[in-house]
Amino acid sequence: MASNRHDGDVAPEEVSGGWLVSRWARLSSGPKMLLILSLALLPLGIIAIAASIYSAHENSLQRIEETLSRLEDKAERLEGLLARTAGTMRPASAAVVAAPPDSPICERVIARLSTVQSTPGRYALFGSDGQLRCATAGFTPPALRAPDRSGQTIEISPDGRTLIVALFNDEGVPEGVAAFDREDLNALAFIPGTRADFNLELIGGGRRMLLRDDYRRVPFVQTVSDSAPLADGRLQLRIVLGAVPIRAIDVLLILLPVMMWIAAGLIGWWVLKRQLLRPLAAIQRVVSSYRPGDRPLELPALRSPAREIGELGLAFDNVTRTVARHEADLEAAVERQSKLVREVHHRVKNNLQVVASLLNLHSRGSPSPEAAAAYASIQRRVDALAVVHRNHYAELEENRGVALKPLISELAANLRATAPSSASAMQIRLDIEPFHANQDVAVSVAFLVTEITEYGMLCGANLVSIVLESDEPGCARLAIEVDSLAGKGPRDPTLSDRFDRIITGLARQLRSTLDHQPERGRYALRIAVVDRRER
Repeated sequence: MASNRHDGDVAPEEVSGGWLVSRWARLSSGPKMLLILSLALLPLGIIAIAASIYSAHENSLQRIEETLSRLEDKAERLEGLLARTAGTMRPASAAVVAAPPDSPICERVIARLSTVQSTPGRYALFGSDGQLRCATAGFTPPALRAPDRSGQTIEISPDGRTLIVALFNDEGVPEGVAAFDREDLNALAFIPGTRADFNLELIGGGRRMLLRDDYRRVPFVQTVSDSAPLADGRLQLRIVLGAVPIRAIDVLLILLPVMMWIAAGLIGWWVLKRQLLRPLAAIQRVVSSYRPGDRPLELPALRSPAREIGELGLAFDNVTRTVARHEADLEAAVERQSKLVREVHHRVKNNLQVVASLLNLHSRGSPSPEAAAAYASIQRRVDALAVVHRNHYAELEENRGVALKPLISELAANLRATAPSSASAMQIRLDIEPFHANQDVAVSVAFLVTEITEYGMLCGANLVSIVLESDEPGCARLAIEVDSLAGKGPRDPTLSDRFDRIITGLARQLRSTLDHQPERGRYALRIAVVDRRER
């Protein structure tokens, strides 16, 4: 297929792509780093701006809610005034009705009503016939409307300057009237320490009482209004005020992420390029080519404004020299330590073997069976210590502690081999879970198993059962049961007393309490072990 494109023609997309690539290639690393950091930080800037706008909106709603919460406080004050008025006028009216017509109680009751309330008011009290008995000086009660179900009326005067509260008895006869002026109600509703630029009005029965008129609309201020019921809904308290939707500090918080985004890009570009990237690249080349055992590390001359970069190179040079020196010292120290441990192990093992051999010789040459039994008893304890030592050394390099299963198994074999003729048919049954313990615990366990088993031998045991099973984390339960120790058979008191003192002392060394069940010949206690998960 023929083509209309000549050799000298270039496709438009190739021109566009090649121009962008060439322009990017001509930029130095500084502008490239600035553009990359700016693009990388742009999502964070957008998120921060959105979070700031959301926070400003939430703060605005919170300020509006705090502003409107004043309405509830004002309504509670007016509601309390109405409740106190009803609660004090009825007893006062009853006192006036019960008093003779010429009694001076009327003036005292009126004076008392004026002092009881926190808000000044004017009062009038009536007799049982509905005739006016007494009133505050200069106060003439207005014409009253019929009471509601609660036996009272609450209304605003036609001129909107007075709130009138009237109480009636069950026959609808008036008992008392209280009147509160607008200025006194305004003073009661105002909360000291709060802003006074709001409108407050009392609404009821189609009439309004304007308590405060100090709010003026201004630009950039949101007008907020709300109302609260009073006197079981017969009155409404309405407030109108302004709330600034966004303050100057909110605007600053919105713009701050933008400024931080720009500053972060510029600072990051300058720090990364001038103080880190170039010097680190030079050090990286030298460090990458270094191999342990080569010639000493030779760092290039660094012209970084950051002194720490040069110190880093020198520190690496010192570290390479120190590491090489310490590796040689550690290798020599490990070799010396291994030799020393092997030497100590062999010396201890040889000493224990010599002691065991001497005890065996004395046992065979003893003049009486009692002396031979004593030597055999001592030899069994030396064997127990030797078993612990061998197992401890076997596990030493893995640092897992002494393995209790092979330890107790070897102890059982030694005890069977050295059993006296009276216990030649004795069997030892083992049910041991694979636990490890430290050397102190292992020694006490070995001696405890030896003491109980030997005591059972001397009492004619046929069966010894040794169980080591899981208990709670970090602990295992060791139980030894001997058939000849069950019940209350005849035993040597001296031997029993010494046995009890020994095993009690071993239990204290294990920091445990020995559980003894005489009817079964069973001894059990809890020992500390190395948790399997720690290995």
